[in-house]
Amino acid sequence: MNARIEFGTWLSAALIGIPLSAAAQTTAPSGSPISTEQQEADYRVIAARCGTPGFEKAFYKQSKAAVAAGLISKNRDAAEVEKKITALRRNPFVLVAAPTDCPAQLAMLTEVQKTRSAAVHSARGRKAPPK
Repeated sequence: MNARIEFGTWLSAALIGIPLSAAAQTTAPSGSPISTEQQEADYRVIAARCGTPGFEKAFYKQSKAAVAAGLISKNRDAAEVEKKITALRRNPFVLVAAPTDCPAQLAMLTEVQKTRSAAVHSARGRKAPPK
């Protein structure tokens, strides 16, 4: 009987440790910054997971405009950057584990949209529209 309990304890510990080690391998080290392309890919995934179809479409359109304006990666071809962003997309459940996290994530994306809007317009040589 004690052998079963001990085996069960070891098995439980092993099963708990496996996802932690897998997560440690897929995430960037805590000291290294995330590349702008990876961050943009994450933003697009979060918009798709948490936002309405209209929000996702608007965010994606603005994201592509930011890439075209050179705000995401300077001195690189926009098509190259788009290709890399598409390749870097991660699983939505890794980025937003629970639907209860969505309101905070959407608020963050809305702020990103606001700050990016002015930057995209100034990068194109136009002034931001008055509010």
